[in-house]
Amino acid sequence: MAEESIFRKAINIIPPNVRQFTYDIFGGNEDFTEENLSPSYEEELKGIAKKALNEGKNTIGYDDYKKGSINKSIFQNIFSKNYNLKTLIGSGKVSVNEDGEIIITDKFDYNDAKDINSLNDVKEMMSGIISAYKGNNKNRGDGFYGALREGIRYFGSGPGEGSNVNINLGKPVSSYKDYEEV
Repeated sequence: MAEESIFRKAINIIPPNVRQFTYDIFGGNEDFTEENLSPSYEEELKGIAKKALNEGKNTIGYDDYKKGSINKSIFQNIFSKNYNLKTLIGSGKVSVNEDGEIIITDKFDYNDAKDINSLNDVKEMMSGIISAYKGNNKNRGDGFYGALREGIRYFGSGPGEGSNVNINLGKPVSSYKDYEEV
């Protein structure tokens, strides 16, 4: 991998999932590419992709991300590259192009997005956020992350909207560590 620019080092202080979420809320829709990842995030994603390909899969699913957990606090997970990739890509397509490079494609959107069209929708949103915070939402963890994720569905891009994810991870070479739990 090439030397990382000062700009790229600075921008990658903020995890890519947080950057993309912020970009999405403000209506951004340009592609998310390998240029938006630090070399260490690229290496982590390449390991996950190689593992999925070695298992004969053409997708990366939530179960392929072995580190980080919905059962940990958001503050513990924010330091996990694996978890940050899980909440950036989630389920995405993994393939190898004609040049032998690993390609990850996806759409940065929220499959459970909802619009706010009335005061009743605001009430439903607030009720859902509070319920998620208290742990009363069976579909996501409780606490701060659950409340945040519940609220995001009202502000993020809906299915088919948002940015395309097109990450070229290059050719799989033996110098990259294989994906393993640490």
